[in-house]
Amino acid sequence: MNEKEHSRGKEIVRNVFSLAFFKSLAYSLAYYVYEHVEWRRKIHSQSNIRVHPTASIRYAQNIYIGENSHINMNCCVWAGENSRIILGDNLLMGPGVSIQSTNHGTDRSHVMMEQPEAEKDIVIGNDCWLCSNVTIVSGVHIADGCVIAAGAVVTKDITEPYSVVGGVPAKIISKRTDKTETK
Repeated sequence: MNEKEHSRGKEIVRNVFSLAFFKSLAYSLAYYVYEHVEWRRKIHSQSNIRVHPTASIRYAQNIYIGENSHINMNCCVWAGENSRIILGDNLLMGPGVSIQSTNHGTDRSHVMMEQPEAEKDIVIGNDCWLCSNVTIVSGVHIADGCVIAAGAVVTKDITEPYSVVGGVPAKIISKRTDKTETK
């Protein structure tokens, strides 16, 4: 072993047995429990749901997930302290979807970290597909059977069932059809 490798080895040992290492380890464990374990005790869910380990859940006690629904990787489902997120049955959520029922204000009399928050429930119907990187803001209700195209930002209610919605801000661009109707 050359001197450079020996020095690097001593540095690693010194760090592993340091107070900073144990603090970092404790913080990482606490964060893991908060991010991946705690919400599972509080969330309201039906049978056969799948939530990817990289999904981020906030205020789980205010989140309701319907039967056979899937939350994919890197999704954020953030309810508020005083607002709910209700996800219907057979919901398919692509990677990177963001659903947040709380929004910060933008008043100049407050710094951003101290802005008052506005909270409104979000309701997503049964048999919906939220494609990758969809954003749904507070107060939005989406009817049954809707498909929200990749990258769409939904800022208003989608009241027509079986709509295909896309864009920023999202608008209805077509309707889902029955396979027998396409001939």
